Amino acid sequence: MKYKMKLNKFKNNVNIRFLILVLVLIVSLNIGIFAQVRIAVLPFQNMDGKIEKNIICYELQDSIFKELKLADPESKFYYVVPADSVEDVLATLNLDPSNPQYTSDLWKAVKILNIKKVISGNFNIQGNKILLNGYIYDARMKLADPKNQVRDIFKDEDKVLEAVDLIVKSILPAIKPND
Repeated sequence: MKYKMKLNKFKNNVNIRFLILVLVLIVSLNIGIFAQVRIAVLPFQNMDGKIEKNIICYELQDSIFKELKLADPESKFYYVVPADSVEDVLATLNLDPSNPQYTSDLWKAVKILNIKKVISGNFNIQGNKILLNGYIYDARMKLADPKNQVRDIFKDEDKVLEAVDLIVKSILPAIKPND
């Protein structure tokens, strides 16, 4: 009888230790995930207003997303929220890019997704060139980082995606420490 009680007590101690170990592992893994900076790349704004040029907004978004993933493939320093997650929240909030309040309403989606940094920009067509600007915003302050941005990039319309490398290199120091 005494032997069974000691055995049960031993099993209970092992079970408790195992549960504590599992909890510690879960907490430590979650701390690592939440310690990363959550980033969203939003579509660039078409300041020209020509609807047929809106495809450029999403091409820039997608290309910057891919370059950021390449710059930190293991997501050690930041986590880039997939564009479809952002679009799902935007759709849930019924946000329309043609609505004048779209920009201010966009911050609601950013808050819902717990995003800390937002990457976006704008472009305007001038002659046969596209004038691009790229920014990284602090989501809490809703302000662009004054140092880590790129402005006044002129590219031919068919070479607009060549600007992605310059945009990513300009904003990267705001989210990833120097190697």
